[in-house]
Amino acid sequence: MKIPYIVILLLIIAGPSSPDSFIPMTPVSAECIPVKVSVVGDRDLVDTVLNQLREDIDFSGLLITSDEGYAEAVVEVTRSLNGIELRAEVTSGGEPLLARNYSGENIYSLVHAFADDLVFDLTGEEGIASTWIAYVTRTSSGYALAVKSQDPRSSRNVMSDEEVLTTPAWSPDGDRIVFTSFRSGNGDLWCYSFSESRAEKILSMPGLNSSPAWSPGGETIALTLSLNGNVDIYLLDPDTEETTRLTLRGSIETSASFSPTGRQLVFTSDRLGYPQLYIMDSAGGTANRATSSHGYCDSPAWSPDGDRIAYTAQAGRDFHIFVMDADGTNIRQVTFQGSLNEDPVWGPTGRHIAFSSDSGGERAVYVIELNELTIRKLSDGGDSYCPTWSPLGFR
Repeated sequence: MKIPYIVILLLIIAGPSSPDSFIPMTPVSAECIPVKVSVVGDRDLVDTVLNQLREDIDFSGLLITSDEGYAEAVVEVTRSLNGIELRAEVTSGGEPLLARNYSGENIYSLVHAFADDLVFDLTGEEGIASTWIAYVTRTSSGYALAVKSQDPRSSRNVMSDEEVLTTPAWSPDGDRIVFTSFRSGNGDLWCYSFSESRAEKILSMPGLNSSPAWSPGGETIALTLSLNGNVDIYLLDPDTEETTRLTLRGSIETSASFSPTGRQLVFTSDRLGYPQLYIMDSAGGTANRATSSHGYCDSPAWSPDGDRIAYTAQAGRDFHIFVMDADGTNIRQVTFQGSLNEDPVWGPTGRHIAFSSDSGGERAVYVIELNELTIRKLSDGGDSYCPTWSPLGFR
């Protein structure tokens, strides 16, 4: 689960589990724009470029490869003294739409850059091919915070530890990931910086310092603290380490997620005796219940457009990912395979959701594209969970 140790045990003591059937997730967009693609040039690189470009286009949720496309993309790949060069030209009905040159050392990064430019030029929306996803991996030697690109490259561990790592959250500026580590015997909050290539402890209150969530501007972090024997949601100023308590009940309050405006929080509370989702102002105050169709809900994530909330809920004996409108209506079930699907996180454009699932026999991180409803496995080894998605522009 997203909340470690004692909080998990307390939250699992849930109320009635609803066996009701839910409506499956439906496509969220209009018909994709067809694009015909071809690649010429260095024969050792052509297949790699063509296969990855097709993957990027078909998983964009906005474009789709076709033998007869609205647009035609021709890519030439060559080697040079500076590494690899891509020259891409896109036409429609013989009229030029796009001509770009890309050069660098990594062929996948070049393909992703072109794919994202293609998505933007044809639709006016951003693509996610160049984004990364971080997650926790557990192996026989301990735990690692791994980052993975949207291609066959292996994941890269930015931090490894013998003790538990959990609940990572990527900052809006792309440079930092905050997470919980039990390295010091307490569930402390740590921050890894890509620019500094190191992690440091930023909060060590007695008990859990867990489930961080950045505000949209990165000024504050909502997190769970278990001070004085009670589990509540606080706001943390990462610069001053000052904390402000938001929830004041005797129940467990955890797993907060900001709305894209930063004015509201959705979170989990067992104030009814079993965990449900609630929404309140990010400054605190009265919270309104947002779910009533499940006996167990957790791990809410507010979509970038503000219209939807993804979350984990119990369906029969299993746990699956659901999406609802922000007002609690229009509930859709996203996952149907496996018995433990959890930790949903939205991609930065709101067209994809990453989550962890045991549907393949071990816990792994998957990504679903919400237009074609295509699911693909992202993580590449070990028991992997708690994904967090980079912002656009991270390299």
